[in-house]
Amino acid sequence: MTYKLCIRQHVFYLGKSFDEKDLQGLCGVNNGTKKKDLDKTGYKGIGFKAVFGKSDYVIIYSNGEYFRFDSSYQIKWNKQWGTNDQQAWEKNNDRQFIYPWQINPIWTNDNEIPNRIRNFLNSKKKQIHVAYAILLNNVGEIHLAIDQLKQQPYMFLFLRNISRITFLTQLNDTISIARHFSHGLKQVYINKKIDSQWIIKRFELDVPKSIRDKLVGDSKAPEKLRSIEKAEMFFAAKYKDSTTDENEEMISGGIEKLRDQDSILFSYLPTKISEYKFPVLINANFLTNVNREQIHTDSVWNQWLFNKIGSEIFQWIIELVKDKKFRSQAYRLIPSKLTLINNILSRQFDDSFAVTIKNCSFILNRKNQLLRVSEAVMDSTSMSKQSSFVDINSMREYIHNNNRYYSQYADYPFIDYDQNLLRVGVRQFTWDECIVMFKSDIFLRTHSPDKNKLMIEYFYSNFSKIGTANDININIEQIPFLMDQNNHLQLIKDIYFPAETIGDSGTSDSDNLFINKIIFDWLNEKTQKSIKQWLQTLGVIQRTDLTFLNKTVIPNASTYITSENALKTIKMLFMLFQKHDIEKKELNQLKKLKLLTTRGTLIAAEQCFFCDQYKPRLPLEEYLKAKEDKFLSFDYITSDIFKKENEDLTEWRRFFIMMGVQEELHPIVFNRKLTSYEAVGYGFCDEYLVTTSPDGKHIVDAFSGLITITFMQYTQNNYDFAKFFWLYVIKNIRAEILTQNVRIYWGHSNKPGATVGTLLDDSNYINWFIKNIKCMPTTIKTCELSSNIFADNKELKELCGKYMCFPSISLPQDKIIWHSIFNFKTKLSGNDYFDLLEKIRLDERNLKDNLDRIQMIYYHILKEIYFWSSDERKTMKTQAKSFYLLTENDQWKLANDLYLYMEGNGTNNNLNDAIPCLKLDYKNRNHSHLNQFLDLFNIKQIKMNDLKLVDKQSSPAEHFRRKLIEISPFLKKWLKNSSVSSDIISVIDKKIQQENDFIESDCLQLFYNQKFVQETNVYFDNKYKQLYVRRPWDSETTFIDLPNKLCQLLNIRGFEKNIRFLLKGTIEEIQKHFTTNSIEIPTKKDIVILERLSRSDILQQSKPSATPSPKSTETTTSPPESNKSTSSIKNKETRSNKHEYTTETTGTFIDNSANRKYNTDTVLALQQLNQGFPQYYPFSCSGNYVLMEIIA
Repeated sequence: MTYKLCIRQHVFYLGKSFDEKDLQGLCGVNNGTKKKDLDKTGYKGIGFKAVFGKSDYVIIYSNGEYFRFDSSYQIKWNKQWGTNDQQAWEKNNDRQFIYPWQINPIWTNDNEIPNRIRNFLNSKKKQIHVAYAILLNNVGEIHLAIDQLKQQPYMFLFLRNISRITFLTQLNDTISIARHFSHGLKQVYINKKIDSQWIIKRFELDVPKSIRDKLVGDSKAPEKLRSIEKAEMFFAAKYKDSTTDENEEMISGGIEKLRDQDSILFSYLPTKISEYKFPVLINANFLTNVNREQIHTDSVWNQWLFNKIGSEIFQWIIELVKDKKFRSQAYRLIPSKLTLINNILSRQFDDSFAVTIKNCSFILNRKNQLLRVSEAVMDSTSMSKQSSFVDINSMREYIHNNNRYYSQYADYPFIDYDQNLLRVGVRQFTWDECIVMFKSDIFLRTHSPDKNKLMIEYFYSNFSKIGTANDININIEQIPFLMDQNNHLQLIKDIYFPAETIGDSGTSDSDNLFINKIIFDWLNEKTQKSIKQWLQTLGVIQRTDLTFLNKTVIPNASTYITSENALKTIKMLFMLFQKHDIEKKELNQLKKLKLLTTRGTLIAAEQCFFCDQYKPRLPLEEYLKAKEDKFLSFDYITSDIFKKENEDLTEWRRFFIMMGVQEELHPIVFNRKLTSYEAVGYGFCDEYLVTTSPDGKHIVDAFSGLITITFMQYTQNNYDFAKFFWLYVIKNIRAEILTQNVRIYWGHSNKPGATVGTLLDDSNYINWFIKNIKCMPTTIKTCELSSNIFADNKELKELCGKYMCFPSISLPQDKIIWHSIFNFKTKLSGNDYFDLLEKIRLDERNLKDNLDRIQMIYYHILKEIYFWSSDERKTMKTQAKSFYLLTENDQWKLANDLYLYMEGNGTNNNLNDAIPCLKLDYKNRNHSHLNQFLDLFNIKQIKMNDLKLVDKQSSPAEHFRRKLIEISPFLKKWLKNSSVSSDIISVIDKKIQQENDFIESDCLQLFYNQKFVQETNVYFDNKYKQLYVRRPWDSETTFIDLPNKLCQLLNIRGFEKNIRFLLKGTIEEIQKHFTTNSIEIPTKKDIVILERLSRSDILQQSKPSATPSPKSTETTTSPPESNKSTSSIKNKETRSNKHEYTTETTGTFIDNSANRKYNTDTVLALQQLNQGFPQYYPFSCSGNYVLMEIIA
C-alpha cells in the first residue's frame, strides 16, 4: 500500500482489480462484499463512504479505467422523476433537490484526470491494481492522522495482506512488517529500523453448537457469523532483544508485559476499547459499534470470545514455558482478573480464568514437569537446591505439615521464586519458614554433623567475601546454622566455642550452648582456619562470665531471665559489678532484663521499684503493694546463695539503680508521637484522649508531648497516698516540666493536621487529671477535684470552717505556677454558699457555734449577689425553692415560707411565734442589697403596716401634736445647719400640721393573720397617715421607738437623737445647745401655723371598733373574733363621718382596709396653740393671739 499526499490531493493504491460485485458494493448501501466471504478479514468493509466526510471529489482507478464521485457534477434531469425539470420538482415538493452523488459513479476519461495524478499512476502501472485519488477538504487533519499512525505502527499487525505502507509526503516514510516463522515473531520497522517486535500466536477455535444456535436467532449478529463453525483468535506479546547500555552492561530482554495504556482490543484493526487490561494484544472478530469505540457486552459472540481468552492464553503460556528460549518469561503473560462492575464480558473472562488457574498445569518445576498452582512451592531461599546438606523429602514433609490450607504438593514441588506466580496463589517458602524448619525435628532428623559442615561451608562461601553480592536476602546472624552439643542448630549470638577453663565445655546438660565437638574439631583443622576466623568475626567466642554477659545476656536482655536463672544471673552480675568488671555503661544496657518482684513475677528492671526493705529514698510499697506488682523482691539479699557478712545494702541499691530500678516519683515525658491506643497502654485516661480536633469534625488520632507522673493514677480516691504523693511532687519536681503543652494530630493523613499537628494551650494531662479526677487530698480526709477545693486562705477558712474542702497540702507561696496548676477556688460561688448552709443545717449539734457563721455567710451573699449574672441568679433562685434557712427561734424552715420583719433593728421573737421570720442581724438587715437577697430566697417582707392593730382608749394626741409644732422651727434650723435638703425642710410643717394625724392609746397590740404578734409603743398607719403612740407619749418606753418613727415620717433618717433632744428638752436647754453649736435660733417669722385641711380635702374612713368578750378583754394576746365584733363594726359603719372617739374600755381592731383619718377644728387648734405660746417662745405676742402665717 502506498500513500501519496500532494497539496490537497491524496493518492493511495492497494488490492486486486475491481470486479462487478466490488463496484456494486462500492456504490450500494449496506451491500459490502465481506458479508458471507469467509476468506476475507472481518465481516465489514473499510467503510469506503467514510471518505466523503473528508472529500467531495474522489477518483478511482482500476484495471486501466477511471470513474469518479463528484458533488459538483451537473446531472442530466430525468423526466421519470415526475417533472420536466429540477425547478418544477423543487416547487412541487417545496424543498431543495439533493442528488445522492456518493452512490452515483461518473465515467471519467483519461484526459479528464489531473496531470499530476495521471503521471503518478502511469509511473506505477505495473504495481497498481486499484488506486484512489481524493481531493481533501482539510490537508492538516490528514497530516496529523498520518503522524499518529507512524507512532503506532503495530496497528497493522493483524492485517493479512499488508506488509508495507509508504507515505509519499515530504519525509517519505515507510512502515513495514517482517514475518519470522520461528515462534511467530513479527518485527515492525519504520524506515528499515526496528520499532517493535511481537510474538504472534493464532488459535483456531471450534464454535460450539450451543453458541451457533444462539447466533442463528440473534438478529444483531452479522450474517457471516450465523453460519460460522471455526473462529480465529490472535495473541500478540511484546518482545525485546537483549542489549547493552552505554556502560557495556547487558540489559536483559525477552517477553514484556504490556503497559495498561497500551492494552486495547483489536478487531483486525485497533479499536478504542481500552477498559479491558490484558498483558497481550488480543485480536478477534469482536462485535463493536460503528466507530469501534464500544464493544457489545450483551453479544453472545463476544461473551464466548472473552470466555476463550481466559483459557487459551494459558495454553500459549504452556507452549512458551516449555521453550528454552522463554521459560519463566512466559509467566509475565499471566493476566489478572478484570473485576469490572456490572460487565458480563469481564465476568465471563474472570470465571474462565479462575477455573483455568485451578485446573491447568502450566508451571514448570526444575525437573521439567508441569504442575498446577496447588502442586508447586516457590523456594525463595534456594535451600531446595542444596541437596548436599538439605534432605529434599524432609523439606517437602515440613512444608506439607505446616501448610495452613490443604494442598497436594507434587513429589518434587520446588520452583524458583516468580512474583507473577505469587500473584496467582503459588505457595512461597520464605526465610522465616526456613529458619523455623532448621530448628524442627523433621529437619534435624536427617541433618548430621557432616551435613552441618557442608551447610557452614555454603554460608561461608556466600557471606565471607565483603562486597560480594549473593542471592540470599537475609543477614547471616538471623540463620541458625551452627550445630550445638545437642545436635540442634543455633544462631551465632547464642553459641560459644568450648573453653576448658570454665568447666562448662559443652556437655549435654550444660546451661549454655557450645559448638558441637565434631564441628569444633573440624574448625580447628588448618584447612578450616578461614571459616573459624570468619565465625569469630561474626561473634562466636569462648565463654567467660563477661563474654557471656556481652554475647548472651545483653543482646537477649528482654528474654533471657527465667524463674530458674533469675537469682543466679543477678548474683553473677553483682559479682562482676563488685569487681568493677562492669560499670554503668553495661548495666544501662540491662534495663530490659527481668527481675523478680515481691509476688514472684518477672518484669523489666526499668519498670521495678524498690520494696521498702531496700530502704529507698521514697517508700512506696506500703501505699501501693496491693495495687502494683512492681516492687523488687528482697530475695536477692536474703537468699542462701547470697549470704555474705556485712554485705552493703547501699551497694545493692546502686547496682539496681544503674539497671533502671526506681526509688522515687518522677515525671514521664513522651516527646514522641503516641497514638490514642498507645497512650491508653501507658495509663493515660480514655476520657482525656477522646478529644475532638480544633474544627470539631475529627477525633484526635495521636499526641506528642504527653506528660504524666509515676503512679499518679493511684491518687484517685486514695487520701493517704494522694497526700504523700502530692507533697513529694510539689517539693521535688519542677512545676515547669508538668505544664508543657500537648500537640495533637488529626484529620486526613496528608493534611497539616495529621502531619504537623496542632499545639493546644492549657491542654496538658496533669492539669486535666487534677481537674477531672478526684485526686486532691483535703482537710476532711477525702480526695476531691481541684475545682471543688478552696485555697488555703484564712478568711475562707473562717467562713467555711470544717464544712468545705481545703487542701491538706501546702503550696509554696513563692511559686505561683503551682497555684495555677492546682487552681484551687479562691471564692465561693452561689452553689458553694448553698452547699455550706446545707452542711451547717445538717450539723444540728453545733448550731449555736454556727450562728455567727450563718450571718457571715448571709453577709457574703448580700455582698456578692449584685455581681451575679442574670443566669446565675435565675439558677440560684430555682434551687432556693427547696432550700432551708434559720428562723428567729433557731429553727430551719423552707426559705419560701419565711418572712422578714422590716421594722426595728433586732430580733422579734414574738413575731416569730406567729409566723416564721428569717434570723438576720443588724448589719445584714441594713445591707443595700437586702431586697435582692430576699427576692433570691422568695422571703416576704413584713412591715408594721402589714400587721393589724388593736388599740384601746384612743384619743387625739393633741399635746404631742402641739409639742411637734412647737419644736418645728428649731428642727428646721437644725436641719438647715446640717445641710439637709431644703425640699425636705420645706414640707416638715405640712407633714406635722396637715398630712398626718396623731393618736394616743392605752394599749397597742399587733396581729398577723389573727395571731397575736406583740405589743408596740408606736404604730404608723402609712395608708391613712395616722401615728399611734402609747400613752403617755413622752414616756421613756414610748421614746424607745418614737424618734425613729418620726424620722421615717419626716424623711430625716439619722436625726433620731436630735428629735429626742428637742422633744425632751426645755426651750432654755434647746437655745443653749443652739448657741453653743452656732446654730441659728428661730424668730417669730420662722413660726408657721397651717390651717387644718377641710373634710372635703381628706379621705375619711370610719374606724371600726371591736368589743371583745370579757374573757377577751382580760387576755389581750388574742385578737377579737369577727363574730364578736360584728355589731360594733356595723354600728361604726352606720355613723356619720363626724370625728369621734369612744371613751369606753374597748379594743379597736385596725387594718389597712378599715382606718380613718383624724381631723380637728382649725379654730380650736389655733386657740390651743395660742394659749401655749407665751410659755414656750422667747418672742412677743400681739393681744391674745400669736402672729402667724396661715397657709390654706
